Amino acid sequence: MAFSVNTNVSAMAALRTLSLTTNSLNQIQRQIETGLKVAEAKDDPSTFTIAQGMRGDIGSLKAIQEGLSFGQATVNMANAGALQISDRIIDLNKKVTQAFNEGLDVAILQEEADALVAQITSVVNTTVFNGVNLIDGTGVDLEVLSALGGVTQTVPAQDARAASLGLNGFDLSAQAASITMDNAFAVVEDNIITVVLSDANGTTATHIFEITTDGNALAQAPNEAATPPIFVHAVTVDPANQSNNQMVGTMADIMRQEGFAVTITETGVIEISHGQTAAVTTNLAGTTTGATAGDPLAVLDNAETLIGQIITTLGTAANRLDSQSDFTQLLVDKLQEGLGILVDANLAEASAKLQALQTKEQLGIQSLSIANARPQSILSLFQ
Repeated sequence: MAFSVNTNVSAMAALRTLSLTTNSLNQIQRQIETGLKVAEAKDDPSTFTIAQGMRGDIGSLKAIQEGLSFGQATVNMANAGALQISDRIIDLNKKVTQAFNEGLDVAILQEEADALVAQITSVVNTTVFNGVNLIDGTGVDLEVLSALGGVTQTVPAQDARAASLGLNGFDLSAQAASITMDNAFAVVEDNIITVVLSDANGTTATHIFEITTDGNALAQAPNEAATPPIFVHAVTVDPANQSNNQMVGTMADIMRQEGFAVTITETGVIEISHGQTAAVTTNLAGTTTGATAGDPLAVLDNAETLIGQIITTLGTAANRLDSQSDFTQLLVDKLQEGLGILVDANLAEASAKLQALQTKEQLGIQSLSIANARPQSILSLFQ
């Protein structure tokens, strides 16, 4: 080997080794500082790209979780309101039962009933979460984002207003309407059953139930903004395949959905009760109409059935959202777990490497020091 002071091969080799050790030490220190073995693209381009996609999915799923939490809170609020309304209907049942006892002042009981109906209205109007009311009958269905790709779950809006439950202007002494059918009973397209509701001050609403057998547009025109309002409801029947009893059952179901208590007696008389006095007219062939004593308990039973359906619908929606929220959290956890496997540093391994590299760095410095001292030995040749 030639001795030269211009080119120190040993020092150059020692410097290269020391530089490699220093770079490796810097990488290990960055892993310890960040907790990541792939912190940027230059560490592992393909893994870093995959990890970024997974981070995007995790962020999206967390946004979905926030939407689900909003949906859960909204539905829970609506459920709480519906439960309160159910409790008020139970209280109304107590007042109606008390009214059957002789010696009690029905006027006082009526005042208490009025107050309970007012509470129902107040509950409906105040069951609002972040501007959304699911039980006031005027809102739209709630669309809750539930999965990646814009997938949503629909929570149908409900109508728990006193009028829809048949309790608007609830009167303990309200009269009911009756329809009596004879052997000539028959229905044809566009036949109507008109039920007029009234209180001591006059007509409060008109409900027209129109028979349709072909599914075409109804002949009757609603005017819900009028005073009093006119509501039109379709009653779809199939005279060719349904018996008279089945068609009457269909009519009764539609009426019940609109807050009317419908009772079919053993003699074939249909009694239509409401919170207010009801009067009925119809052009159905083979029928006569009249009045009968009201049945406030039947009205309340129907209202309880309707609010029960609302509670069931909202409860089912709440369970669905809870399940989706749990599943979304599971997806987030699994994605984070997978992301950790890809990019997280093994700190135990990093600690061991750090110790080894620090030792190698010290040895490299010592080796470079020795290599730098070797040219001085050339001086002894000139003594």
